[in-house]
Amino acid sequence: MTERGVPSEGGRPPAVFTIPAGTPFVDALAAGLIARIGGGPEDLAAAVVLLPTRRACRALADAFLRLTGGRPTLLPRMRPLGDLDEDELAIAGAFDLLAEMPPDDGAAIGDDIPPALSGLRRQILLTRLVMALSGRDTSAEQAARLAAELGRLLDQVLTERLDFGALAGLVPDELAHHWQITLEFLAILSEQWPKVLTAEEVIDAAERRNRLLAAQALAWQRHPPAGPVIAAGSTGSIPATADLLKVVAELPQGCVVLPGLDTEMDEETRQALDPTHPQYGMVRLLTHLGLSAEAVKPWPPADLPHPADAAERRRLIQVALRPAGLTDRWRRQAPFSATALDGVSRIDCPGPREEAGVIALVLREALETPGRTAALITPDRLLARRVAAELRRWDIDVDDSAGAPLAHTPPVAFLRLVLDMVAEDFAPVATLAALKHPLAAGDRRPAAFRAAVRALEIAALRGPRPAGGINGLR
Repeated sequence: MTERGVPSEGGRPPAVFTIPAGTPFVDALAAGLIARIGGGPEDLAAAVVLLPTRRACRALADAFLRLTGGRPTLLPRMRPLGDLDEDELAIAGAFDLLAEMPPDDGAAIGDDIPPALSGLRRQILLTRLVMALSGRDTSAEQAARLAAELGRLLDQVLTERLDFGALAGLVPDELAHHWQITLEFLAILSEQWPKVLTAEEVIDAAERRNRLLAAQALAWQRHPPAGPVIAAGSTGSIPATADLLKVVAELPQGCVVLPGLDTEMDEETRQALDPTHPQYGMVRLLTHLGLSAEAVKPWPPADLPHPADAAERRRLIQVALRPAGLTDRWRRQAPFSATALDGVSRIDCPGPREEAGVIALVLREALETPGRTAALITPDRLLARRVAAELRRWDIDVDDSAGAPLAHTPPVAFLRLVLDMVAEDFAPVATLAALKHPLAAGDRRPAAFRAAVRALEIAALRGPRPAGGINGLR
């Protein structure tokens, strides 16, 4: 596989800052922006702040409101890195710049970015290709699962800005036959998928994101913005994002703000980091920027409020997250202060229901304490939904950053009940579950439809079970 990159024209040394762990990130970022740019009502309007997500943009806006006490203020332009505005790029002339680039550079980006192929449409098209290759040996369900895996591989390859050009040479002819079968299967992506995209006149979403990021980077390289540009909270895990961060860090009024970089980590530990370590992405980004961790400065102002035990706790976490190959240092580690775990509690619960109840009580207590905030961080989506359900008993609605799964939305839940009803041949329980759903109305007024369902239940679905199907209900 070959790598495609975007050239960078470095100017001054990259300006990179960090907000230490234990300090509220958006509050510190907002305070630093006011300190750097000015606190006047119109001072911030000229700045552009790049953040990882839309949610981060909303959180930063709330932080400005807290800092200014609700005073009317023109906020900076806050843009999520994953959703750059194509219209702004066109106004800035970025696409014209791309068209002027030499073929070796511009061909990877293009002067006209086609629309992205939707995820569902891609899944369907890949499923068709898998079924066409496998024939009758693969069911539609198996083909859909294989298509999903192909989609994930395609996204990873495009995100890393690689291609499938060297795929055929990965497996020598003398290796086992099943490796050759795998290569023939992956030919769906290397040979057939580009033709499908050409016929659809679209590109993959990951490729479109790469092109937009590259267009923004090139536009700012050639014509730096007049106002400050700050990229905050991103670790550059996507190569195209890392290129854009490098451009931002080198702008005359640009800088990058990293979240919780460990500037005290020794070089041996940095070299031993693996991709699962929380510091790995930032260390790799610094390498891409040509900076050492020691060159990263603390984000101003230096007098930001932070817990008194934050430094000791950071040291404890740093030691706990030491790479496996260096854990022998634990035996030589100096003892920690008792304040390192101040405020940390451990609660053992007999089951998931009690666990959700305890967490909900802790969150409620925080909300009832003036000036306090709280957040639940968990990879367990079921636990998060249980906690949200417990909080709703007290009329507390929480903002779940992971969103709601499609399968748990009311329309899809109703659709699943209808499918269950049909699959079970209109069995009484499945039929009543579908007909009593709030979205079921039978093209009538809801009250009239509910009365009809109750009449059907009394007349046909109580007592001896009717025969299957609609005729059985009749």
